[in-house]
Amino acid sequence: MLHQAGLIAPFSLLILIIYLSVEAVRFRRRLKKIPVRVAVGGIRGKSSITRLIAGGLRQAGLKVMAKTTGSRPVLIYPDGHEQEISRRGRPTILEQKKLVEVAVAAESDFLVSEMMSIQPECLGAEGRHLLQPQVLVLSNFRPDHTEFLGRRREEVARALLEAVPPAAIVFIPEEELQPWMGKLAREKGFELRAVRSSIESARLTEILPYPEFEPNARLALAVLLHFGLSAERVRDGWSGLNPDLGRPRVWRVRLSGKHHFHLVSLFAANDPESSLLAMELITRRLGWQESRKIGLLSLRADRGDRSRQWVEFLRSGAADFLESLILIGPGARAVGRKLRNWSRETGRPVLILPEKEPEKSLEEIKKLVADCQKRLPGAEERCLVFGLGNIGGFGRKLIEYLERTADAVRI
Repeated sequence: MLHQAGLIAPFSLLILIIYLSVEAVRFRRRLKKIPVRVAVGGIRGKSSITRLIAGGLRQAGLKVMAKTTGSRPVLIYPDGHEQEISRRGRPTILEQKKLVEVAVAAESDFLVSEMMSIQPECLGAEGRHLLQPQVLVLSNFRPDHTEFLGRRREEVARALLEAVPPAAIVFIPEEELQPWMGKLAREKGFELRAVRSSIESARLTEILPYPEFEPNARLALAVLLHFGLSAERVRDGWSGLNPDLGRPRVWRVRLSGKHHFHLVSLFAANDPESSLLAMELITRRLGWQESRKIGLLSLRADRGDRSRQWVEFLRSGAADFLESLILIGPGARAVGRKLRNWSRETGRPVLILPEKEPEKSLEEIKKLVADCQKRLPGAEERCLVFGLGNIGGFGRKLIEYLERTADAVRI
């Protein structure tokens, strides 16, 4: 009897190994039924680039299944309709396995998927085993998710490039190219293409129905040209493109009486460097360079590394152009304590808001805006509020509330 019991565990393990092996073979067969696979990785801009590539291919008459996982995870079907992904619990890279099944069922010519992982081991599994893209786009290597990817740009770049499958073609912005990358590409057996800005990519950025960073459009255009599309066809595909939820957005919010102020959502930019670039894009586009700026920093309990980034960024003096700072979300009081010296030295007040429903939080924000505008007599609507930090949690709630109650501004 004991002898038989001792055989159960090894036999069960053998059955499990056989099952997993058979599943792996089945998955590889399904994957090969999708002729072309494109993956989009990097730190910022992945959802935008995914939509730009899929939109261009779809306009060319190709059957494209796409998936974004950023501000709002969605499947984009070959006919262009979107379906939000419903998740039970935390997201996992096994979503990509299901994505492959859906793409095969739709008889897709192309699969364009945003990569999900931030841990190097998962990045490798996602890139080399689950998606196995022939083309990989890496948007940029800005420091974020520092506990997994490192604090320096080179550490981030190395972590992302380690996930590249052999024989893939990798597109990166020319300004992100570093001398050691060519050697790594030769050692790993992939092709590295650094894409420089062009007049055409700048023109295409302007025809989009929402503000977009030129490097994102540049990379997407390079991929579409690689697949044989013309710039004219790309223009047709991009002119009516649906933007991502996390795109920069602006609302005109009533303050009191005839007075209003503008609130700008840059919550999805996440890290300080990307947020600063987005802020510059919006203020230049709308002529608001001289306006006073208030930061609304939304924090998350599971993004402690990002909160630390913001503290370091503010302490460095890089954001001393802010008139004041509002903190909201888990850890707001702790971050506020770390910024006491910054507030004292710069004279910038730091307001800590308890996390409430957006309507109540907005009333507190209005008080700070009104105080800002009192110091600028006659300068109507000269104090702007920029939503920063995280779109998850309070950021998304505020966006949804403003969509219902405030006037959207075309940018």
